[in-house]
Amino acid sequence: MYTGLLHLHNLLRWIIIILILINIVKAFSGNKNIKLSLWLLISAHTTLLIGLYQYFVGANGFKYFATYSMSEIMKNNILRFWAIEHIFGMIVAITLITIGHITLKKSTTTKKTAILYLIAFIIIVATIPWPFRGYEVGRALFPGM
Repeated sequence: MYTGLLHLHNLLRWIIIILILINIVKAFSGNKNIKLSLWLLISAHTTLLIGLYQYFVGANGFKYFATYSMSEIMKNNILRFWAIEHIFGMIVAITLITIGHITLKKSTTTKKTAILYLIAFIIIVATIPWPFRGYEVGRALFPGM
């Protein structure tokens, strides 16, 4: 089950990246597409729930706090990424996506939403475990590879 959820979590990142890029372009062009924004919101929150399950149940994440001290976690790049950086960055990004969706629904302009989505996109790209980050942190570009 854990492996299947990990693959789904990995696959959903591509859906989020595609949806957020489309939403950014549409918002900067002044197009107010609430349905597309809702799909982004649903995808992001689903991925967050799967990620929270992995964080608290899986081998990487919360279990590091039981094994290592906070100073050891902060000194080790791998432990710090999985225990702190990845989850914190994604929660901040998904919070910005949520605020952006609410702003899109309530506002007459789309510029604020575009900026919120752009910041969320930058945070997501910075905290995804890309393959070039190294063997210990990096994940395959597509599930099962």
